[in-house]
Amino acid sequence: MKTIKSLFLLSLLIVNLLISSTYGSSIRVSIVGGEEVEVIEKPRTFGNKRELKLEYSQIYPKKKLNQENINFMSARDTFVDKLMSKMSIAEKIGQMTQLDITTLTSPNTITINETTLAYYAKTYYIGSYLNSPVSGGLAGDIHHINSSVWLDMINTIQTIVMEGSPNKIPMIYGLDSVHGANYVHKATLFPHNTGLAATFNIEHATTAAQITSKDTVAVGIPWVFAPVLGIGVQPLWARIYETFGEDPYVASMMGAAAVRGFQGGNNSFDGPINAPSAVCTAKHYFGYSDPTSGKDRTAAWIPERMLRRYFLPSFAEAITGAGAGTIMINSGEVNGVPMHTSYKYLTEVLRGELQFEGVAVTDWQDIEKLVYFHHTAGTAEEAILQALDAGIDMSMVPLDLSFPIILAEMVAAGTVPESRLDLSVRRILNLKYALGLFSNPYPNPNAAIVDTIGQVQDREAAAASAEESVTLLQNKNNILPLNTNTIKNVLLTGPSADSIKNLNGGWSVHWQGAYEDSEFPFGTSILTGLREVTNDTADFNIQYTIGHEIGVPTNQTSIDEAVELAQSSDVVVVVIGELPEAETPGDIYDLSMDPNEVLLLQQLVDTGKPVVLILVEARPRILPPALVYSCAAVLMAYLPGSEGGKPIANILMGNVNPSGRLPLTYPGTTGDIGVPYYHKYSENGVTTPLFQFGDGLSYTIFNYTNLACSNCKPISGQSGNYTGVLGQSYTFTVTVTNNGNVQGKDSVLLYLSDLWAQVTPEVKMLRGFQKVDLMPGKSQQITFTLNAYEFSFIGIDNKITLESGQFIVMVGNQQLGLYLQ
Repeated sequence: MKTIKSLFLLSLLIVNLLISSTYGSSIRVSIVGGEEVEVIEKPRTFGNKRELKLEYSQIYPKKKLNQENINFMSARDTFVDKLMSKMSIAEKIGQMTQLDITTLTSPNTITINETTLAYYAKTYYIGSYLNSPVSGGLAGDIHHINSSVWLDMINTIQTIVMEGSPNKIPMIYGLDSVHGANYVHKATLFPHNTGLAATFNIEHATTAAQITSKDTVAVGIPWVFAPVLGIGVQPLWARIYETFGEDPYVASMMGAAAVRGFQGGNNSFDGPINAPSAVCTAKHYFGYSDPTSGKDRTAAWIPERMLRRYFLPSFAEAITGAGAGTIMINSGEVNGVPMHTSYKYLTEVLRGELQFEGVAVTDWQDIEKLVYFHHTAGTAEEAILQALDAGIDMSMVPLDLSFPIILAEMVAAGTVPESRLDLSVRRILNLKYALGLFSNPYPNPNAAIVDTIGQVQDREAAAASAEESVTLLQNKNNILPLNTNTIKNVLLTGPSADSIKNLNGGWSVHWQGAYEDSEFPFGTSILTGLREVTNDTADFNIQYTIGHEIGVPTNQTSIDEAVELAQSSDVVVVVIGELPEAETPGDIYDLSMDPNEVLLLQQLVDTGKPVVLILVEARPRILPPALVYSCAAVLMAYLPGSEGGKPIANILMGNVNPSGRLPLTYPGTTGDIGVPYYHKYSENGVTTPLFQFGDGLSYTIFNYTNLACSNCKPISGQSGNYTGVLGQSYTFTVTVTNNGNVQGKDSVLLYLSDLWAQVTPEVKMLRGFQKVDLMPGKSQQITFTLNAYEFSFIGIDNKITLESGQFIVMVGNQQLGLYLQ
């Protein structure tokens, strides 16, 4: 195999030399999306190559405004100008302040202390509140907040805020609706983002966001703190499941689809965002997702070129491409600078390069943390000054009044000019105007969408997402789907086999996840789902025992019970993984799977019975590779949400054909992490993942044929090799055929390899994906268009760079060569 690969690369080198000598002097102006654009610099030679530069303003040209946009912006600006001319310093500072709901509630209750609220409203003019009163756990004996209680709370807060505001400025409420409106009782819960990414189907990201917004807005909350746009390259990190996986392109496409879903395809800069849509938050800008230690909110050391190549694109696509209305700032530090103090990234890059016009809100307590956590400021005053100078608009304080009190003193002393307040206040008021809060500040308990919370069609959409996310990673002798003609007795075991809370993970009812399954009004565990799916199957018996719990001392008796039941079973299905967690409390010191779950799995494998392993986990926890390979089948379920049990059961029984693909690299050992699939050529052979990015099997067989470039120039006598012009868009087609016996969906992935560049290129990077659904024997031609940006890299000068040279386009086993002149 290595010899064949070497000969192939040698042939490419020869072709490249032949093409270079023939076509090397040709060059033309950069084209993006088929339109000619002005190049930032004249093309220049790098060695004997040609080079062009791009900026984000070229990649994402400014939207052409129609008369409706112009009228909206004119009316808004007139309104906001007049309002700001009447506002006091205290009112302006209040608009920049966000407090947690628990500052208003009486201890161990969800009851709003109206005296406290009125004091905040009349003295400090607080402009924003956030969170659920039960996010941190029970409030007395209250587990969750239903829609009527939410509506009453929001109405009470808004009424008292409006009464206390001299200029009748409404407050804006924000909520972490991370995988559905997870703090609204009965709201539909979707797979977490790694699961959505595994579908490789942007429609699921859009639908999940639309339903999430609807259920959040229904209770009077127009601001959603989602989606997470960091790339999941650090498997230890407690929040990796909130990402769309390790690939920048997947994160960009899925993230932008989510933004459009949340906001209804609108943005808050040139038009309204009306119910049932909400304004979303692109978070956490940026570099947060790769802490060196793997611990949440700790230091990341990411070179500028890497930041721009891998971590910035998803934010650019969501902000500049899709129009995200707000951003939340990375709580950590990058290269020794807390993001909350970075003028470079919060102003020069965010406001300048990405042209962001919206509100930048801090994360939890992050200005105060500049003093006691990051140690860049010696006093609270200095911390506030650093954050304001960097470019923050709103401080999620969120537990005291330090920010408005100290900032007022700083303005009075002349340390902070009123003009700096005006910059942020205008953005905040613009947002409130776009959301219609000035014209209709109060929630409507009689709105039709209130009754749609948790409706059947929403839960069916969540189940459909889970179906397409579940990833078949191993299937020896086609053990799956289970054949009920030969398999009569199944043992289902493992700590997540009968647990809806484990299917949901963190950010579910409470911040750290649910306490018990009874907190979920809807949903099915895998056990319940399997029983429902096989209810009418004659002579099919399901036995269940937990096998072992997670995070407790070894209970050999419980394992022995599972082993004994396995002896009388035809197949054993083991469901293992992690308990719910979120953020810093989810930090771990070892990526290995819980040792008792490994012990359970090992002893069940040792019975000699076929074992089907199902992983329900937030992170890719390490299992002994030999043990995994001893299993008959492996299914990765990620965190599929409340509706995940039945889709998994349907896949086990063959009612649904699995079509998920891994959106991240699954490491084989604890020391073999941090090398994504798009590693450098020098890293070939240095990593041995358990499973690769993009892995995913089916119950049918898909074949790819006829990969071609429709607008490239074929090279005479060089079949499968083309030439093109640097800076132009190119269209590729490939035919996908279902050569199996059952209907199936396939994620068609297009990769691009740059063989030589001034900065060492990756072995390959994903540049397109599409989902296709084919009946047996049917074919479909898939079309991908790659614009100029998708052939670029970050050059030696840290700018987006296009460079002439040889590229390889790959789809499955198909590939072609493209030389850009």
